[in-house]
Amino acid sequence: MIFSRICRQPRRRCAHPGGQLALALAIVASNAPVLAEGIEPPTRGQTVYVPVYSEIRHGNLAATGRTDVTLLSVLVSVRNTDPTNSIRVVSANYYNTDGVLLRNSLPAPRVIPPFGTFELFVEQRENIGGSGANYAIKWDATVPVSQPTIEALHSRFQAGFSAAFISRGRAISEP
Repeated sequence: MIFSRICRQPRRRCAHPGGQLALALAIVASNAPVLAEGIEPPTRGQTVYVPVYSEIRHGNLAATGRTDVTLLSVLVSVRNTDPTNSIRVVSANYYNTDGVLLRNSLPAPRVIPPFGTFELFVEQRENIGGSGANYAIKWDATVPVSQPTIEALHSRFQAGFSAAFISRGRAISEP
């Protein structure tokens, strides 16, 4: 620990017996935001980037320079984590690997009640997004609320082979 090194001097003791404790408390207090990691401040809205892998490349390169590709279905989940206030999903723009807008998957804004969930689905047979597809989901609220959890569950289940993993969204802008 840092505080034990500071007070160690050859053949000397710390000037005050409580010095180590005070120094330890000072270090902990200065790192309080790090200790509270994961609790985000309330906000009135954001645009959240969500990675979507509608296909994954794997295996070795063939003589053609290509790899094997497995198509995945993707369930994008927007979960309102606020216990008392609704949020509104304004848009859900779906982009392909090249950053080209493919569609807005939300024709009209959608209100999500407290602890409610809104879902979007990318079918397994739909591979136009590619391995670098993504959603940019814009949401807002009338008052500051706890930030929603936005994740994409990627899956493929078949005899002899199954794959499932989650990618998490991250805020890229606020209104």
